[in-house]
Amino acid sequence: MDSVQTLYQTIFKTDESDPLALQACKMALEAEKEEHKGLVRSIDAATILSDLKLDRDTLIATLISDMGLEQRYPIEKISDEFGDHIAQMVTGVRRLNHFKEFHPATTSNEVQTERLRQMLLAMTSDIRIMIVKLAFRVARLRTLKNEPEAIRQQIASETQFIFAPLANRLGIAQLKWELEDLSFRFLQPDTYKEVARQLDAKRLGREAYIQGIIDSLEEMLKDSGIEHHISGRPKHIYSIWKKMSRKNVPIDELFDLRAVRIYVDTVQQCYEVLGMIHSRWPYIKEEFDDYIANPKENGYQSIHTVIIGSENKTVEIQIRTYEMHRHAEFGVAAHWRYKEGGKSIDPALEQSINLVRQMLEYNDNPDLLNEISTELLTEHIYVMTPKNEIITMSKGSTPLDFAYQIHSELGHRCRGAKINGKIMPLTYQLNTGDTVEILSVKGGTPNRNWLNPNLHYLGSSRSRAKVRHWFNQQNKEANTESGETLFNKEARRLHAEHISAEEVAERFKYEQLDEFYEALGKGQINERQLTNAIQKLIKPEEDKPQARPPSFPPEESAEPGKAFVIGAPRLKTTIAPCCEPTENDQIVGYVTRGRGVTIHKKECPNILNLTFEEQKRLIEVAWYNAEPQETTYEATLQILAFDRKGLLRDIMMELTQWDINVNNSDTRTDKSDGSVSMTLEIDVEPHTNMGELLDQLEQIQNVVSTSVNLNKQQAS
Repeated sequence: MDSVQTLYQTIFKTDESDPLALQACKMALEAEKEEHKGLVRSIDAATILSDLKLDRDTLIATLISDMGLEQRYPIEKISDEFGDHIAQMVTGVRRLNHFKEFHPATTSNEVQTERLRQMLLAMTSDIRIMIVKLAFRVARLRTLKNEPEAIRQQIASETQFIFAPLANRLGIAQLKWELEDLSFRFLQPDTYKEVARQLDAKRLGREAYIQGIIDSLEEMLKDSGIEHHISGRPKHIYSIWKKMSRKNVPIDELFDLRAVRIYVDTVQQCYEVLGMIHSRWPYIKEEFDDYIANPKENGYQSIHTVIIGSENKTVEIQIRTYEMHRHAEFGVAAHWRYKEGGKSIDPALEQSINLVRQMLEYNDNPDLLNEISTELLTEHIYVMTPKNEIITMSKGSTPLDFAYQIHSELGHRCRGAKINGKIMPLTYQLNTGDTVEILSVKGGTPNRNWLNPNLHYLGSSRSRAKVRHWFNQQNKEANTESGETLFNKEARRLHAEHISAEEVAERFKYEQLDEFYEALGKGQINERQLTNAIQKLIKPEEDKPQARPPSFPPEESAEPGKAFVIGAPRLKTTIAPCCEPTENDQIVGYVTRGRGVTIHKKECPNILNLTFEEQKRLIEVAWYNAEPQETTYEATLQILAFDRKGLLRDIMMELTQWDINVNNSDTRTDKSDGSVSMTLEIDVEPHTNMGELLDQLEQIQNVVSTSVNLNKQQAS
């Protein structure tokens, strides 16, 4: 029998001819002839997977994933010879074999290491690829003693932090124990040897005692009619050391140092056997665990109990079905994926995981195997910064989302992105494994188009919130500045410059001065309330001659043809030369920069054409010897938004809360991009704070911008 046939029978355990499997064996033997220091041979990994009873395609893919074959057998050639499915698996294995630049030395903390574990899983299109990678890692550790110390430390550390936890999450006990023990042996050789020495020192006596317990169990179960199998349970050095460290006890005081395992056919039989054991021996209640009723996170199921045998020695007994044992030894491939925070799995995910649990049991069903992949990992992707830091993001995220996740300012200034070294549009959907570099400009600001859900600039609600906050912040700064101006003017009018804004803010229950100014600028605190608050802080001996109510001017100033600012009658006013209003005209004031307030007709073209920001400088005025008229004025409200169900309803509800009557509306939709342009004819009260109204309208979902213009005629 030649070497190819021998390897074929060793790996595939069959005498039936399989040309593709034979070809894979031949290629693996060819690669083994080449000397590569530190290179793990695919034959070693395939042997491990054969013991795990992996399917034919996985074993073939493992054999031809030898790194010595990469140059001679590119993926295109493998696809031609073995088919697309095996070629895809080889691509995944090769990808992970080149994943060596990421190890715990590059991670800043435990969170980053956890992200790396998740990324390794997410990078594979088929969960079996990850199992193959674990087999390669076990084979690597078996030969690690011949490597320099620095390499031993790096690979052992990487194994302990990344690959052993992955094997545990996948539930593959056969790989987990060896990964843990071998990495522990290289990381803490002295401790490893000491634990091993203590185990070996009393090995014969311990084995004899366990055999006595097994004999007693066999005698007890002989007449029960329950088909069963009993064996001693192997102990693993790393696990023992962890328990000694966690409980701070010597090795002889560990309850499960002596352990046996009972296998039966059904769950009911598990509990029947448990009842017999507890009737025969006393047990330690605190050490009882029912993992059948409450499985571990990786799907592990078994009953654990600790009994007190002869000589007052403790023995751990595990009871499980044969199916549970296969599951524990061979593993599941997604049960670890709990939602963030350790919450329970939803039913849809549980159904998907049940399919994965069958992977190793039903390895003769190729169609089922093809369906099992890490598409189960649908909630997150894992991308990298240019410095190889891994960032967890929601699936569907864009480069713009990435920029905002790094820092809000980077998001605001983002103007482009390089994905894996190539410039891509900001609407590009990121994939796991992408390296993202953000291109930004100094002083850049967000674009309102980013909020358009139809343009797909942002996939994260958190990013959209940051963009909205930026736009709201711009209005906040304007309101804060306006409020500060109003306070200072009113303090001067009342000759109360010695009263601090902080004192007044405290009366209104504002802890932050900026919040007080903003509320004043928005009109949430009106001028009468501000006047009363300041006056209550003026001590009686400090009172000046009573200032008139803000609606009336001082008598000495009552001159025909002059106007005053309601609420601040001492402010200098000037008749605007552009429209020259007279006492018969409806007027409005405009706060200039350094030249007081100019008085305009309300229908003055210069007033009607003010920008949104300039409109905030308008102020209510009146003619001397005339009470301010509480009239309403017609205005045109312009709203730009992106269409959605209920948009018009939400806008109308907001206007109703402001007691604004809508006389007419015109809505136009652009079907090419889903944008909506609304023109509403409304009646506006003189005291309506239009800046605050527009702010509130822009808080409505999908509203992009708003503006308002006063019409020429007074509303009837």
